[in-house]
Amino acid sequence: MNLAKCIVALGAAAAAFVLVPLDAEAQRGRPGGGGGAPVIEFFEGPNFTGRSIRLDGDAPDFRRMNFNDVPSSFRISRGYWEICFDINYRGRCQIFWQDAPQLTSGWNNQISSARPVDFRRGGREALMMFSEPNFGGEARLIMDNVSNFNSIQFNDRPRSLRVLSGEWIVCQHANFGGRCETLRNEASDLRRMGLDREISSASPTSQYNPPTPAPNPGFNPGPGSNLRPGSVFGGTRGAQSTYFANPRISGAPVARCMSNFNNSACDQVTADALCRGEGFRGAAYYTITDQGRSNHYFIGDARTGQSNGALADVLCVR
Repeated sequence: MNLAKCIVALGAAAAAFVLVPLDAEAQRGRPGGGGGAPVIEFFEGPNFTGRSIRLDGDAPDFRRMNFNDVPSSFRISRGYWEICFDINYRGRCQIFWQDAPQLTSGWNNQISSARPVDFRRGGREALMMFSEPNFGGEARLIMDNVSNFNSIQFNDRPRSLRVLSGEWIVCQHANFGGRCETLRNEASDLRRMGLDREISSASPTSQYNPPTPAPNPGFNPGPGSNLRPGSVFGGTRGAQSTYFANPRISGAPVARCMSNFNNSACDQVTADALCRGEGFRGAAYYTITDQGRSNHYFIGDARTGQSNGALADVLCVR
């Protein structure tokens, strides 16, 4: 298999990072090897030769296995692996998902610790992007807000996507301009979404900071609402409208009523307030989903509470 060369763009105190293959070698199949426990084997020599150690879990100190600064190649059977220069996952670290038959770029005889990365359990949001449909071609793995794909040499190149963890917003243009879509799973062929070779920025919804649209003259979110553009997540933007299949504010569905203490301002009133808060004239369409008395966000109260229904399918128009 081909060597997956990655670099990690890390700020000095950054908790999230971006991984970028340096070459154009094909990254075909399912990165990470699909289901099953993660497994990696390190070898003393290049091309998987010499002494070896096999890992299926955390290894914070290769000295305990008499293998510190020894590996010259490794083979990944399953999973994503964080591999580091120093013990206890310190120093230079990268995440790999493909075999490395010959370690280069300073990695040869430098590895001292390694551990599998479980994006879903580890709280890390991760999106894998591919240069060909059906998860083929060159791959990029991002774990942070990337406002311009030129910075990772992948502008207008994604043709399929796989969400490894979290919820992601992908947009046509840099700085989250143009049409945007929210993804929770995978898209094997972006032609079906009309975004083939058109994506230039992406962000986890938890970090999403959209550009503030110019409000209509006389913009007013309505009585009892303090919403401002960018408060509502989960929207798909058009030229003159935005559609929210399941709008969320502060991570919660939007309650059908403005206030938990007043049931007289509900449904259309709330849908209009949501749209006005996003800079639109109002809501041309909406539905109500009955999600039990779970926690929903009340626009008028600016807090969450129990509600017997939430807004859905909200179409905001100018």
